[in-house]
Amino acid sequence: MATGLQDSSLTVQDVIQKSKLISEGPPARYRLLTARSNLYEKGSVRKWTFGQRDVKMQNKTILLLGETGTGKTTLINAMVNYILGVKFTDKVWFEITEEGGDNHMSDQSESQTTEITVYKIFIQGNPICLTIIDTPGYGDTRGAEYDKQISENLYKLFHNDTGVKEIDAVCLVVKASVNQLSDRLQYVFNAVLSVFGKDIKDNIVIFVTHSDGMPPDDALNTIKKAGVPCRKNKENEPEHFLFNNRQITKWNQTYIKALQTAWEQTEHSLKGFFASLKENNRKSLQQSEKVQKKAKQLEACISNLQFRIDFVERKHEELTQIQKALEENREKIKKNENFTFTVTKCYKEKVPIENASQWDRMATTCSVCEENCHEYNCWYAWSPWWCEVMGNDHCIVCTSKCHYNIHVKEDKKYVRRSKEIIVMFDEFKKEYESRNSASDITFDSKAVENVKKEFESSKKQEEEKTSIEKRLKEELTKNEKEKAELVDEVHTSIMKLSEIALKSDSAYIVQCLDFLIPRAEETGRYVLAQKLRELRIIQLGSQECVNAVMAYARAGFSIIKDTFIGKK
Repeated sequence: MATGLQDSSLTVQDVIQKSKLISEGPPARYRLLTARSNLYEKGSVRKWTFGQRDVKMQNKTILLLGETGTGKTTLINAMVNYILGVKFTDKVWFEITEEGGDNHMSDQSESQTTEITVYKIFIQGNPICLTIIDTPGYGDTRGAEYDKQISENLYKLFHNDTGVKEIDAVCLVVKASVNQLSDRLQYVFNAVLSVFGKDIKDNIVIFVTHSDGMPPDDALNTIKKAGVPCRKNKENEPEHFLFNNRQITKWNQTYIKALQTAWEQTEHSLKGFFASLKENNRKSLQQSEKVQKKAKQLEACISNLQFRIDFVERKHEELTQIQKALEENREKIKKNENFTFTVTKCYKEKVPIENASQWDRMATTCSVCEENCHEYNCWYAWSPWWCEVMGNDHCIVCTSKCHYNIHVKEDKKYVRRSKEIIVMFDEFKKEYESRNSASDITFDSKAVENVKKEFESSKKQEEEKTSIEKRLKEELTKNEKEKAELVDEVHTSIMKLSEIALKSDSAYIVQCLDFLIPRAEETGRYVLAQKLRELRIIQLGSQECVNAVMAYARAGFSIIKDTFIGKK
């Protein structure tokens, strides 16, 4: 350590005084002593600051995103050392990231948190101050719901008054060794890019880690195959910078020359990267914030519409069963005989939310429409009025677009239930004749009010039966029309979601399209069904990519199948 201190520049010696020694080295490793605060109470977005800002400093804001295990932690520290002016000959290495000891756990393949950390570095005498936004790695073993939470925390960072409002570069971190587009990597690329608006495209650059300094052809080909939108260089290749991750390797004289080359390669790349951050390229995150909010609203709308479509389908089945029972018992109706038939009744029930992640344990529901207006990832708002699905004091999701004061935010939600009941024809008639019947059998009011007058008349039983059949057919037609309208609404919402984002969350969109396509065909909208099939391909550029994302994300989005296809 003594040698390192004696040989270090004056600035480095000053930084050492504000750091804690981790290991003797060489290089001697130090952890910077930072002032720490939380933008949110539970620490989902954290801010760590080193030094004090001078108003004359020009801030550069960098966001790092990537797959778990790409080496983002070492890269962040490399940026810090570059801003601090540390040279290889200083024989020191400074770290600002989470404590990980010699094992450097933050770089390992298992991400431990969904928290966003904002590092701010101010060095007196340096005209540039640096803000680095560190995100946990996407695509770890915990599943898609954790990736969703990372995106949610980014939304909070952009939305907070003291958060980040502008950005100079979005750095997508990939390993140089990546030579094929795996299911997981395709999923990660789309999940990462879905949080931004289209105006960020030219601010996205590629950071290639674990590089040997040679052209990263495999990594760049993977980026191009994945259809990642980004800035292009003069050769029309994705703008990229090379980094070697050997900075914390303990020095051995046998490899000292190689270690110095690795250091200088990273230094050279960072010099080129910061030179590329022109002031006029800085982008406001306002559009990306709007994209994320709109995406949350549209996803809530799509979820609600799928719930309603499924309920309409079940009511259709119920009406069809009644119609069939009347047809089969035509002779008994003629003879004024009583009979029984079986109906699978569909109804809604509000139940406690169980077996859900911590982000899905609260829901915003409408007590009038009896619908879930915001079922998933609705933990943030403390009341219905604050919920993302409210606009101008009214819900933009539920059927009647009700006022927020008749909505409830609680740990309960509506589910569909089905049960078989035995119905006596006489009781069925009474149900039409009077809604005050003591019978426990109840049917959808829309299904009975259109035929109620038929039973109040003095027509013969055969005429009554004919009238009921006629009205049931009308109700079934109305039911199909309602379903078709809901299908159109879902399509509109999906199109809006696809249009506003730099790259929409394909796993979610494709899952919704798989639900919607057969419904479009069932309602006779064959042209729409074909458009939806084409949209499913366009989401990722090829059927191969669609299958890749779905293969990786299917387990994480199993809630869609359970919820929208329904459980009895």
